[in-house]
Amino acid sequence: MIKNGQLKKFYAAILLLSCLAPGLLSAEGTYETEAMSRIKDMDNSGEVKVREQTIYAGTFVSGLYQANAYKAVWRDEGIEQLREQIAGLEKDGLVPADYWFSSIDSLLNAKNSGKLSAQSAVDLDILLTEALMRGLYNLYIGKVDPGALDNNFNFPKALEAEKIRQEIIPLVQQGKVAEAFDLARPRNKLYVQLREALVQYRGYQKAGGWPAIPVGPTLKRGEKNPRISALRARLAVTGDYTGSTAASDSFDAEVEQAVKHFQQRHGMDDDGVVGAKTLAAMNVPVEQRIEQLRLNLERLRWYAHESQGEFIVADIAGYQLYWVKDGEIFWNAKIQVGSSYTQTPMFKDNIRYLEFNPTWTVPPGIMKRTILPNLRKDRNYLGKKGYLLLTQDGREVDPKSIDWTSTSTMPYIVRQPPGPDNALGLVKFMFPNKHSVYLHDTNHRAEFSRTSRPFSSGCVRVDNPFDLAEKLLAKQGGWDRQKIDEVVSSGKTTRVNLAEPMRIVIAYTTAAARNDLVYFKDDVYGRDTRELKVLNGTFRLRSRDQ
Repeated sequence: MIKNGQLKKFYAAILLLSCLAPGLLSAEGTYETEAMSRIKDMDNSGEVKVREQTIYAGTFVSGLYQANAYKAVWRDEGIEQLREQIAGLEKDGLVPADYWFSSIDSLLNAKNSGKLSAQSAVDLDILLTEALMRGLYNLYIGKVDPGALDNNFNFPKALEAEKIRQEIIPLVQQGKVAEAFDLARPRNKLYVQLREALVQYRGYQKAGGWPAIPVGPTLKRGEKNPRISALRARLAVTGDYTGSTAASDSFDAEVEQAVKHFQQRHGMDDDGVVGAKTLAAMNVPVEQRIEQLRLNLERLRWYAHESQGEFIVADIAGYQLYWVKDGEIFWNAKIQVGSSYTQTPMFKDNIRYLEFNPTWTVPPGIMKRTILPNLRKDRNYLGKKGYLLLTQDGREVDPKSIDWTSTSTMPYIVRQPPGPDNALGLVKFMFPNKHSVYLHDTNHRAEFSRTSRPFSSGCVRVDNPFDLAEKLLAKQGGWDRQKIDEVVSSGKTTRVNLAEPMRIVIAYTTAAARNDLVYFKDDVYGRDTRELKVLNGTFRLRSRDQ
């Protein structure tokens, strides 16, 4: 949570960035008199508006003017640098019009023609400062407040006022406005590559996008069909097909390989066959792909500032677990995630310990949806499943002794003992949280062979879990693979605390870029539309920052 004092320091720092005097007017005393009067009005009012724009930093405008003897704080050089940097926010997926208000240009035109009144000069100065603050704020924090959309999120970054004052202010004072904006951006390779992908896809849009492939029967290698010419042209635009672009209605080996490449980039089974799902993905217009890229740049702004060094990412929409070191993927594995009904929440935490041969305590949701209904039908249900029925203090109860038909809520604990049939498999990776969500092995391993894997009740099931365990314990003497195998073979529940907790982010990514390739994934939880609506809406402060 950001304290009021931190927020004030942040705004004060941002406003001070614009202290690049001399002033906008040469008229003697008129500017200072007008500024003093306006600041007094600001101090006595609540919400402040200038030329129809809400000024979120009015208190700090007041403090800035007082510190600057009520002189103007922007000069021509600083204005042009700010204009250029705000225009460049388009490459971050942001909308420059959110920051460079139309009234700024009309005021600048009046200034250049020598027709700027003292009142208008003060308006211009305040609007420029507000524009700077908004641009840096959205680069540093993000525009969408994920916590306002879902209270499971704990991504939002705290404002670091001291860092801003120490690093950004000197850059702007030296005339290095571009470097100040770069410092506010996530310095993360994933962000840089996705930003480049957005530029690339806007290039496709400018060139006319890609042709739609007519709807028709499935296309596959060896066939001839007039639609295959459009297929070649479509795949050539995005670089999946690199063969001859001459019109041809033959589905040859080159086209098949191009289709497989496209399917791999879009999270589909790479069978090289253009069925209904592949055709639909190919016919998604470039404008929609651009929106996906913009939204996923925003998602990275929520947590990528802190994602330096070493950390683990569970990518829900991509069904992958990544171990990242200094911007490079060190290790990865397939994962299974929650279904659309039992969605895996998005949050960040630290893996603190491992547990081999874990027991599984059935969570309340599964208790209500599955355990109680089955017990009402069959009192032997728990025994058949190998589960134990326990009181809240751990005493075992015979489930056959209870009249389940008259039980509306479960007053007991249901626990599965350790073993190969345990729902958590043979190891779990714990970061205790309010969601009771963590990483674990599974007894449903066959589903890792499927491309789409939303099968869990909310936790994240990990393929190759013992590889992950070995790597997490590598820094702790004696915990090699042989030791791990011995502990698992004992069948005894064993907890191992990590000497150094490992950061983990459970994220939701429907577009990504790495190694010069752009990847798109299904919006399995239907989050994109809602978050895009906020991203394309008006600027606002997070509620905690108001």
